[in-house]
Amino acid sequence: MKRMFPVVIIGAALLGFVAGYASKPAATSSVLGAHSGDFSVVPSAVAQEKKPEVMPFNYNSPREPALAPDAPPTTYWSADDLHKAHLDLAEVASKALKEAGTGSSQSFGGGPVHISTRNFSIFQLYRAHREQPVLSLTKVNSIWDDAEMHAGAYDFYVITGGTGEMIVGGKIANRQNLMDKDGPVPGEYRGQPVIGGQTFKVKAGDCLLIPPDTPHQPKPDTGGFSYVIMKINVGIYPWSLVR
Repeated sequence: MKRMFPVVIIGAALLGFVAGYASKPAATSSVLGAHSGDFSVVPSAVAQEKKPEVMPFNYNSPREPALAPDAPPTTYWSADDLHKAHLDLAEVASKALKEAGTGSSQSFGGGPVHISTRNFSIFQLYRAHREQPVLSLTKVNSIWDDAEMHAGAYDFYVITGGTGEMIVGGKIANRQNLMDKDGPVPGEYRGQPVIGGQTFKVKAGDCLLIPPDTPHQPKPDTGGFSYVIMKINVGIYPWSLVR
């Protein structure tokens, strides 16, 4: 017991020294001040105070990138404007399909809707009805455009005029990568026919959401149909590849 007494005394002295050193205010403030300067904590706090819209969990912090840096302004399109665009595109398509040497696509773009951001794009298309078959992009002799399949985007359709069918799901026979000037486009497929898909009859006012990697093929009635389409990026896919 006597041998342990000096050890206890020395240990108590060491603990007292450590506790006293740790409680010195000057030393503590100097250490915190140095680290605050290194990591720019103080400037950040000042910046946040100048931006009162910063919310809990650091939402909208000036140190974080903007969530939608290329967001479009509030935009409104009336049903009358979209219907007029439908009629205008139908007239353009009717003339184009009668001209010799026109392309194989029965798709025509135009109208007042033109928005493109890093997360989504919105535009208006018209699909014409074709009486005589032509070679599609994938060299199928057909009155229909090829079915499409996009790995990188949702397609959200709002039908703005006319009637027809949308074939959705199943599998694409003769499926091929879409070809661009730089070669095959990864994740973009075309081909026909669609085997085992579901048929939706569509008319003005109908909406249709098509998930990524889902085949879909428009089959317009006589007179064609038009739609506003929103392509929504899945979030990790290179936007430049989406068609």
